[in-house]
Amino acid sequence: MLEPIPLSVSLAGLDPSPGLPWSGSPRAPIAWASGLGIGVVRLDGAAPGLRARELDRGARRDLAGLLSRSELRLSGIDLWVPERHFREPEHVDRAVSVCVETIALAGELAGIPSLTTPLSVSVQLPSEPGSGVVAAIELAAEREGVKVADHGASAPGRTGQIGVGLDPASVLLRAEDPAALAASTTIVSARLSDSDDAGRCRVGERGRLDARAYAASLSVGGYAGDVVIDLRGLVAQDDAARSAMEHWRSATSLPG
Repeated sequence: MLEPIPLSVSLAGLDPSPGLPWSGSPRAPIAWASGLGIGVVRLDGAAPGLRARELDRGARRDLAGLLSRSELRLSGIDLWVPERHFREPEHVDRAVSVCVETIALAGELAGIPSLTTPLSVSVQLPSEPGSGVVAAIELAAEREGVKVADHGASAPGRTGQIGVGLDPASVLLRAEDPAALAASTTIVSARLSDSDDAGRCRVGERGRLDARAYAASLSVGGYAGDVVIDLRGLVAQDDAARSAMEHWRSATSLPG
């Protein structure tokens, strides 16, 4: 059996249609995540009601209490600001500000040891961000003691508090091997996702991810975090999350 790597689930990219298990209020996705039985969650930093700028100190205490009552630990926050916003003059200041605010929120939540696992903020930076973008994010991350996981294609070249975020679906779509990258790079945050020739797809359904090789590479590489189920762009996301859980458990266990 491979060294077990715990799972978490990201609340980013959930279908906003009414009537779904996470619909109705900012608390509903947390209740849904709790019901999966994984025990670890990754927040959506862009979700209404959970944006850093919307949460005063009391609201942050309430959020921490809700996670605790839901028997959920926190692995981090996803902040999927469009890459171009980090380089376009009309957007760059706001993009950096939102990122810095989210890092500060993560830093505050990371100060609750009973609540958090090794915690990071996931972003996707362009290969050539605007002037001062990386320095501002790095400074905020150092100040808060939070790692930033860059899921952009240029992430392996980053240093310091900004490290590599590994999303297998994106890597496969670039015709690269997630397992090889996991074996050769220090990873801040690793995802569980898959893709086929058409784009993102369910893990293990018809995609190209070798989950066993990927898990082995993360384990051998000393990855200390959780593997984040990523549901962006998928249909029937509740079923997709449960299917990913089963596929990962099967891939990281030996028969018999």
